[in-house]
Amino acid sequence: MEIKILGKNSSNRMKILKHLERSLKNIGINSIDITMIEDDSEIQKYHVSNTPSIVINEKVVSEGKILTERELKNYIKILT
Repeated sequence: MEIKILGKNSSNRMKILKHLERSLKNIGINSIDITMIEDDSEIQKYHVSNTPSIVINEKVVSEGKILTERELKNYIKILT
């Protein structure tokens, strides 16, 4: 599984990261790499207009929104 968080370093991105780490821990996934992508040219490859965005297994699941732990768990279960 590959998870990417797109966007500049901000408090919203940090909230998403915290929710994501808690969600993974609750599911029982402890060793996964979460990649932070800040480069605008890389972000544009995913055709997102709002950040922070979340990409799981190369599928954009959130754009410009802070997902809850519950929402993240559902996306992770569906896309793995």
